[in-house]
Amino acid sequence: MASVLLKDVLAKKNLLDKFTVTSAGLAVQAGSKASENALKVMDEIGLDLYTHEACQVTPEKLAAADLILTMTCGHKKVICHVMPELSNKAYTLKEFVGNSMEDMDIIDPFGGTVDIYRQCAQELEALLIKTVEKIIRSEQKMKLAIASDHGGFVLKEYLKEIITESGWEYVDLGPQNDDSVDYPDFAIKVAEGVAEGKYARGILVCGTGIGMSIAANKVPGIRAALCHDTFSAQATREHNDSNILALGERVVGKGLATEIVKIWLKTDFAGGRHQGRVEKIKEIEEKYRK
Repeated sequence: MASVLLKDVLAKKNLLDKFTVTSAGLAVQAGSKASENALKVMDEIGLDLYTHEACQVTPEKLAAADLILTMTCGHKKVICHVMPELSNKAYTLKEFVGNSMEDMDIIDPFGGTVDIYRQCAQELEALLIKTVEKIIRSEQKMKLAIASDHGGFVLKEYLKEIITESGWEYVDLGPQNDDSVDYPDFAIKVAEGVAEGKYARGILVCGTGIGMSIAANKVPGIRAALCHDTFSAQATREHNDSNILALGERVVGKGLATEIVKIWLKTDFAGGRHQGRVEKIKEIEEKYRK
């Protein structure tokens, strides 16, 4: 299930062609098919597991991998014992995403009920979404686009340093001074760049943030969130997978804006039940795109 779920997460982020995903077991019968319960759970979420065939882990497969993710600490221990040179690229899935819980194992559904398989799939999906977010950050150093109008120019300039301190690269799409300009002209630059995948996320600043968020959200694929408190900044990343943050220079001061941006940049999408809701937003976009 894990490999099929991971491919689905990558496909939804238009990244499937950039990564090679393989799966293998420590104690499996090569060529065996998925269990009935696994097939049923994958059917429920619209994923095809019928063509999947199990294969055995080999030293060659492990050596060729850039990243090795295991379901349990036991699996990782076996791999690192047999090939200790791989210890720097082998992680449990929970360990890789920075899970702070003592239990680093994912429930093993083998031989369990449909509910156990369903629980496992939900846990895997949430963790794999975080995994992909982390991989993208490490591959790209997460490039961000920022822009403003004249009413947000001062805060935009201030936030550049905060973005850099947070470990991100940024591209300033203007303006270069506080002369009067039209906010939609700059909102669309950032929104189109994020929607096309040139930038991982974007930040837009105007007097209130309202105009920028309205304009940006006209671009399909954009989920721009207007946030003037830290709770909303965290929630919109976890629940909405927002890819643009809108701020109002005349509403928040530099101190609060700093905290909002830091939290928004470091928070990953939670996935799970929230993924379905984000998909419904995309369905609305498709309905009115025609």
